[in-house]
Amino acid sequence: MSVGRLFWKFFFASWLAMLAAGAGVGTAVWWRHQALEQERRGQDMPRLDHRAGLFVGAAADVLQFGGEQALRRFLSQQAERKPAPPVYAVDREGTDILRRAVEPGLLSQARGWYGRQGDTDEVRKVSAPDGRELLLFAALPEFAWMDMRPGGMPPPPGREGPPPKRPSLWLPVISGTFASLFLSAALAWYFAKPIRGLRKAFADAAVGKLDTRVAEAMGNRHDELTDLGRDFDHMAAQLNSLISAQQRLLHDVSHELRSPLARMQAAIGLAQQQPHKIPQTLERIERESQRISDLVGELLVLSRLEAGVSGGIADTDLAGLLADIVEDVRFEAAQKQVGITYTGFDEAVVKTSAELLQRAVENVLRNAVQHCRPGGEVAVAADFDASGGCLRIGIEDQGAGVPEADLQAIFQPFFKGRNQQKPDSVGLGLSIAQRAVEALGGGIAARNRPGGGLRVDIELNLH
Repeated sequence: MSVGRLFWKFFFASWLAMLAAGAGVGTAVWWRHQALEQERRGQDMPRLDHRAGLFVGAAADVLQFGGEQALRRFLSQQAERKPAPPVYAVDREGTDILRRAVEPGLLSQARGWYGRQGDTDEVRKVSAPDGRELLLFAALPEFAWMDMRPGGMPPPPGREGPPPKRPSLWLPVISGTFASLFLSAALAWYFAKPIRGLRKAFADAAVGKLDTRVAEAMGNRHDELTDLGRDFDHMAAQLNSLISAQQRLLHDVSHELRSPLARMQAAIGLAQQQPHKIPQTLERIERESQRISDLVGELLVLSRLEAGVSGGIADTDLAGLLADIVEDVRFEAAQKQVGITYTGFDEAVVKTSAELLQRAVENVLRNAVQHCRPGGEVAVAADFDASGGCLRIGIEDQGAGVPEADLQAIFQPFFKGRNQQKPDSVGLGLSIAQRAVEALGGGIAARNRPGGGLRVDIELNLH
């Protein structure tokens, strides 16, 4: 079974939903990772050592009593002692007297602490002999603040402020769920909209609104749902055409039956008023009843053909069957002073429905005889291509022909052209011929002859 376009839409939509959910989850995870990384960097940053007041105080005393040179030696020795905390002496410009690099965050912490607390054991501001103000403070030893990462000892409460708030572990799940819900809702709307349109169209058709169409309302979609919409439109158009044709046929049948019935009633009334004319009246009634019988018989044949009921398939001698049809109609044509010429072919036996073929050819031939001028001639020519199984039959008359605008309409039931009179016909012969030809898988067409009259061509593919 071939994979349809709807399958690929479902396939790409499911992948899109998964990608959207993955993007939502990935964004949430990245956000959480960034928060944790920021927290880690904040915790990895050197911090003030609030327990190093002794070292800061010693540095202040050394500066006061020994001067700046003595402070440099003390700070150098202090920096080499491990794990003693390093002590910094920073001037207003943020330069350490030992020219050491001071982390901006650490310096900011020290200045902020001094601004809030003033001189304390942790941070002190002293004046050098030359008048420079130095800010003294100590940093946590490296091993101490490296152990303060997640899982280690947190900083003393109130000293370093609250840690950054971590995103919830449920955030990725919620983000992926919402992304999936959004894509699922969009996908459901995309496929449910044409289905709702089809349901409404079926409901309208069920109550007789066969002019309902849905393909245009589906927009520029290209999938099986659009094909289904076009199939529905085709079905509705066909049903509308069939029902309209049946209504016209019913109207025409009632009209055709009303005329002979009216004449029969008139004949009966005349017989009652003039009993001496009863024999002529009975003949008139017999003719009208025969006309009604012929009409009913033709309607039954037309109904069987439209229902797809045809004769059985059997070996048929085409040449013999066509010759017999011509001979049967030739007797009727002689009474109308119309001659028939036939050009056929040698014997050819094929499997086909002899009943359908006979009805098609006989009805067309009788119609030609009825419309041929008295003293005229009907020409029948048949040719059979044995290699391709193609049978072609052409029937020409020498009548008045048919207006060009009516050439297609003459195959409709009860059609009466503007220039045609059919006193001896019920108006179903060509309709039955067309249905029989179509049942055999062929085609039938009519055209006017250049010299006057009508030509009907029948082409059948008989295998």
